[in-house]
Order: sequence, then structure tokens, then C-alpha cells
Amino acid sequence: MDELIYFLGRFHVLALHVPVGVLMLAVGLEVLARWPRFLVAQRSPLEPAMPLVWGAGALAAVATVALGYMHASEPGFEGAGVEHHRWAGTALAFVAVLIWAWRADAPKSFARLWPVGMLAIIALLVITGHYGGVLTHGPDYLTEFAPGSLRSHPTVAGSSARPKVTEVAKADIYLDVVAPMLTSKCSACHNEDKRRGGLSFADYSSLRKGGESGESVTPGDPSRSELYRRITLPDSADGYMPKNHKSPPSAAEIAVLRWWIEIGAPQTGIVGELRPPETVASDLEQVLGS
Repeated sequence: MDELIYFLGRFHVLALHVPVGVLMLAVGLEVLARWPRFLVAQRSPLEPAMPLVWGAGALAAVATVALGYMHASEPGFEGAGVEHHRWAGTALAFVAVLIWAWRADAPKSFARLWPVGMLAIIALLVITGHYGGVLTHGPDYLTEFAPGSLRSHPTVAGSSARPKVTEVAKADIYLDVVAPMLTSKCSACHNEDKRRGGLSFADYSSLRKGGESGESVTPGDPSRSELYRRITLPDSADGYMPKNHKSPPSAAEIAVLRWWIEIGAPQTGIVGELRPPETVASDLEQVLGS
């Protein structure tokens, strides 16, 4: 029974685009229906379509929320982000149903207060979409490719973002090199809200704790480190990470990660003081410059 629920829940990712499109259409039609250019004898020809559009949007939102609850029942979905997405989506479906009923049962009241309902729909679409984006693409999905000073790396959960460091000798090996690398390549599936395999890379302690396969890093021994083993498997092998054709670590990133594990996987340490070999220093420059 659980597998059937998980199977149906995966359709949430496909279905969620339907209520977004239909509800945005409904909001747009409400605005156009009140535009003088679209009025005929003080009445909009769009009005007959409005109950159908709102009904379709409300139904699609309710169905998508139901699938979302099924999807979130999978192991690995936990944390505040999941709850925020869940309740924002539920609120969106509730408001969509409320507007559909409000238009039908109290049209005069709705005609006076309709902008309130439209603003609520738009706000909930943005909030729900944002939390869904975090769960799907990771916590830095908006800033990963941002230009210049807008770019940030949420390296430690709950901490303020660190400025990007480009000078290798002054970089902190974990905070400025390893953590941003893991955030970029792995956090879409391994964060505090979405722990695939029970694993999170949200901070150093979570990384060291590991997941269902045991410790992800064995200090001093890359060959026994599950994280290193997974990213160096052939991309066709079972267990290769990252999955689903996500961008894999580059050769330079893999080399830096290996060196970091070999020196004991330290939580902190200035690169210049750790004296990396010349080849690793070159890889570090590539990683920090990317």
C-alpha cells in the first residue's frame, strides 16, 4: 500500500503546473473582465467563463494538494520547509475553493472585494512555489547563478551567507570550498527538509553523521568514504550520485574533495596553512573561480 501511495504522490510534480496555470488565468480574466475596453453594455463577455475557470482551478489545486500529501509521505521528506510548503499549498487550495463559492453565492460582495481574493491567490502561489523550489532544487536555487554580490553560499544552516572567496590561500577549506561544493551539487536531495537516504549536507555535523548507508565521510580514507565512492562511480552504475542527470562534480572538485578527506576532513582550516600539494592548489583555484 505504501508503494502505491508513493507512486501516486510522484504525480504531484507533474500535476502542480495545472493549478498554477489555471489560477493565474482566472486572476487575469478577473482583471480583464473589469477593463472598460472589454465591457459590452456594462457587462463583460468573459463573465460566463469565470465560474468554470475558477472551478477548474480549485479542483486542480485540491487534487494537487492531495498528491502532495502522498508525495511528502515518502521517507526523506521532513523539516520546516516541507511543512511550510504543505500548509501554503493547502491554504492556496482552500482560498481557490472559497473564491469559486464566493463568486457563486455572494456575487455582489465579491464584486466589491475581488482584489483581496486575487492578491491572496498570487501571494500563495509565490509562497508555495518558493518552498517547492527549495525542496526540488535546494536552498540556494535562486542565488546559485546570481551575478556578482547577489550570489551567496548558505554554507551552514541558520547562519548568514559568507562572501565568495577567490584567493585560495585565504579560503577556509570547509566553509569556502567543500560546503559550497556540496550545496551546489548535492543539496537538492540532501538538505534538512529533503533527506534522501536519511542524509543531509546542511552543515558539517549532518555531513559527518551520514545516512542510511552509514558515515558519508571517513576522515583520512577516501576509499572508505561513501560520499567519495558514490561520486566516482561510473555514471551508469547503481548508486552513482548525483542522480537524475543533475550536474556532477568536476574533476577538480572531486580532487579537492579527496584531498580534504585525506587530511582528515577538517571542519575548519585556512587553505594556505594546510599547505596543499601544487596539483591540488591548481584544482582549488578552479573550484573557487567557478
